[in-house]
Amino acid sequence: MTIECEAIVLRQTKATGGRRMILLFTDHHGKVSAGTNASERGKSKSAIAVRPFTLGRYTLRRSKGYVNIAAAEAVKPYYSIGEDYEKYLNASLVLEFAGKMLPDEAPAPELWAQTLKFMDMMEGRSRGRRTLTAAWLVKALHFAGVLPDAESFGDDKLFYSLGFDTLEALAYLMRNPIDKMAGLALDDGVADALITALLRFAKRHLDIENLKSEALFTV
Repeated sequence: MTIECEAIVLRQTKATGGRRMILLFTDHHGKVSAGTNASERGKSKSAIAVRPFTLGRYTLRRSKGYVNIAAAEAVKPYYSIGEDYEKYLNASLVLEFAGKMLPDEAPAPELWAQTLKFMDMMEGRSRGRRTLTAAWLVKALHFAGVLPDAESFGDDKLFYSLGFDTLEALAYLMRNPIDKMAGLALDDGVADALITALLRFAKRHLDIENLKSEALFTV
């Protein structure tokens, strides 16, 4: 079976024999783990396409229960995210979370669209980067079906302790798509409190914990 898709590289892992396992978040097939012998060295589109954070086009082939990358071409490598520590930190948290939350090969078109918007906006963001991260986490938890309605946030102890203003911000993030956040930049303290609560909520309801990027994130 052959799959043609666009995808964001969530993670790359070295395997034996010079191979790499590339964890992809695809547009129509959800999370897919695929093997490749392609080197990430060099500046060719195929080399860039297997690097984390890259948006690319891929031809995937399944054979004997394994998925391999038959062809790859970088569409957008998001260089500015990798070159800015704060952007890198936020994008790392989002993509690692997505890798842990998404089931294998289950379509997630709504979250894919929100993730692509997150990456596009993060690349050009000069402030309010953590606001985008909080917004994406809200969308992810809503997609997973565990987040309460905006009107019920105050009923949960994790959120109730945040205070009225922060709960109002949380409700706004819930009601609006990420692309509406272009002019929104919450105070970093408010955004940090939201991110902390959302990660604790994910640990409680989805068993998502021990994120490597979370240890680097000041929340």
